[in-house]
Amino acid sequence: MKKIAFFNNKGGVGKTTFAFHIGYMLEKLGKRVLFVDLDPQCNLTAHILNDEEIDKVWSDSGSSIYDAVEPIISGSGDVKFFSPHKLENRDVWLYAGDLLLSDYEGLLSEAWTQVLAGQERGYRASSAITRLVNLASSDLDIDYVIFDVGPNFGALNRAVLLDCDNIFVPMVPDLFSLRGSQNLGRVLSEWIRVYSDAMRRVGDLQFDVPHGKPKFSGYVLQQFNNYRNRKTKAWDRWGQQVPEYINKYVVIPLGTSGVLKLANYQLGEFKNYHSLIPMAQDAQKPIYELTSQDGVVGGHHEYVKNCNNEFRELALKFIEIVD
Repeated sequence: MKKIAFFNNKGGVGKTTFAFHIGYMLEKLGKRVLFVDLDPQCNLTAHILNDEEIDKVWSDSGSSIYDAVEPIISGSGDVKFFSPHKLENRDVWLYAGDLLLSDYEGLLSEAWTQVLAGQERGYRASSAITRLVNLASSDLDIDYVIFDVGPNFGALNRAVLLDCDNIFVPMVPDLFSLRGSQNLGRVLSEWIRVYSDAMRRVGDLQFDVPHGKPKFSGYVLQQFNNYRNRKTKAWDRWGQQVPEYINKYVVIPLGTSGVLKLANYQLGEFKNYHSLIPMAQDAQKPIYELTSQDGVVGGHHEYVKNCNNEFRELALKFIEIVD
């Protein structure tokens, strides 16, 4: 089992859409996939479940990711273990997001101080999602856990990213996305260093905790516009600078222990499919699974086919890199 996060502290780069599409393609290739929605916006959950299903998760069944950590937040107990929601006729599972998860974020800020002091209580609080996911993955024989996280360097993301095996960075070829990449490596490397020091001081813990050894494994360039099969001039200008920024602000600060050694860190490209994206969201399926019944007409069928080919190649490269 591998734990993967698609993360960028710059919002609006399409990380949820990409995570959703790559996860479903991995399942099409025979893999068992567990999605964990830790973004307070719950966009991944809305991609996968309809409103009635979300309402049931939040109220009747009490099986959102918040429900799992609520006993820790309230002080009434430890993490609540339960199986994730399984999609019908697919080897895809989901721990649904929850707007109330922000309460856990506040607790994790306090727990971090306890972790650095070598106190078991801090490790128990900060490892709740780690332990929940590990148990579910073992029971369900999961191949890939895909975390969708918010665009920030908050305490929740710190706990999750320190437990991931691989981190991919979705980027848009524009000035703001480049600017947002400038503190990625620096912050991640500091988290890894401080957590590693804390782990050397703590005693023998009798439960799973974040391993603290994530590796930057590539970036995805997406949401660019195509004209005559070439990126438009404005996008191309910024896109050409991405490799330099990634090397300078991510690869070098993280050092050899924090990155996979790859000749090229670009996992691939995901162009802007315009109206097909909201169509896919309405149908609650990836673009490459849309049909005429979902509203696909005329030339859109070719886009659907192209999207399928692109994501198949992306997923195969993803598997090669991660495994």
